[in-house]
Amino acid sequence: MKNLIMQIAIAVVPIVFAYFGNAIVKNRQAVSLIQIIQPLAEAAVVAAEQLGVTEAVTGVAKKSKAVADVQAGLAKLGFTAVDEKTVANAVESAYASMKEFIESKYTKGA
Repeated sequence: MKNLIMQIAIAVVPIVFAYFGNAIVKNRQAVSLIQIIQPLAEAAVVAAEQLGVTEAVTGVAKKSKAVADVQAGLAKLGFTAVDEKTVANAVESAYASMKEFIESKYTKGA
């Protein structure tokens, strides 16, 4: 009986470690994404606002450009399967947190 329990334990241990190892890797990727996406979104928002001034690009087009820029930046860093809604939310968050700065720097006639 002890031998059977030992064989089962030996068979199950690698499966459990593989499962937890995979969960840890996914968690690290999520943490990395969170750390990377906000600075990319902020840079993309500033670039889109500059386009708004220099090329008269409007709100929806600026947001689309910022989202596309963030997705391209994430892809270059190996994050190819990021949900577009997640990226759009990061862009909106970046705009909201930088709104006062943006309005002071990137208004027409400034």
